[in-house]
Amino acid sequence: MSSVSKTSTLRIIVPKILAQRAISSLGPLGKVEAQELILDTGRMTTDDVVRHIKEYTKLRDGISQTFRQLGIERRPESAIAETSDLSTTGSEAETQAAAARSEYQKILSGVEAADRQVQEVEKQISTVEQLKATGFSFDEMMSKVTGFRRILGRLPSKKLDAAQKALNALLKERAVMTTGARRNDSVYLLVVTPTENAPQALQTLLLYDFSPTDIPRADGAGVSEALTFWHTKKDQLNQEKHSLNRKLEALRESRAGPLNRTVDKIEETLLFLRASLRLGDGIVATHILARMDKPPNPVVLNTLQKDGVLELD
Repeated sequence: MSSVSKTSTLRIIVPKILAQRAISSLGPLGKVEAQELILDTGRMTTDDVVRHIKEYTKLRDGISQTFRQLGIERRPESAIAETSDLSTTGSEAETQAAAARSEYQKILSGVEAADRQVQEVEKQISTVEQLKATGFSFDEMMSKVTGFRRILGRLPSKKLDAAQKALNALLKERAVMTTGARRNDSVYLLVVTPTENAPQALQTLLLYDFSPTDIPRADGAGVSEALTFWHTKKDQLNQEKHSLNRKLEALRESRAGPLNRTVDKIEETLLFLRASLRLGDGIVATHILARMDKPPNPVVLNTLQKDGVLELD
């Protein structure tokens, strides 16, 4: 460890006889709290200590990922190391984090689903807006007569006659072409043909640079009614998104405290186990919690690492 970012928190355990030197080196850089303790792991073997260190390191990293996933701010505080039942404590922490992730993912899935629906509705609105420029009424474009298909789109004006002749030659009276509004150098077309002939009609028109326009399904008898329908639908979905986003924020607020306290305990337990392994079980030591307003220089950090153990939170 060569540097510590601004407003970081250092958790340190050093032998009692070296505590004053550590406190003096950190005091000018921030707020320092110190407390005497005995490194007693309850006669755990070295293998047990090493195993728990690995497990708690993995647990800490996993919960840190939960913080990032949920967008929760890490706010380190002092805590008491838990060594009496490490397996149970670790299992409870994993369960807590998993429950938070599950609840978050459930709400987030709802937000993402609403987002997708809003995008689809916006496409429908855009299409209906395009229909306003065609010059055709909804009655013409959306007749419910069965057995026929309506093909709507735009064609270069200079290719209109050729396209109409080709369509007549192919389908004769089985296709009816109506022209609508003109836009720049193009003209809107509405072709009505029996459903079974629609693919042929469309392929013929595409040869003349025809640009199809989707005809959306909508409740209402006209363009205005269709736009009202889709805008109302969009407003409803946005309200749903807003409600779900409020739930996400409420989830962050409700989980922030418990998860922060859990990570504090994990950090302290990990520090305690590392210190017992490094300094020896049963030694009288000093626990230091330092909230740094500015980073210690490398010399101070190297001295602290030589004297004891530390964790950057």
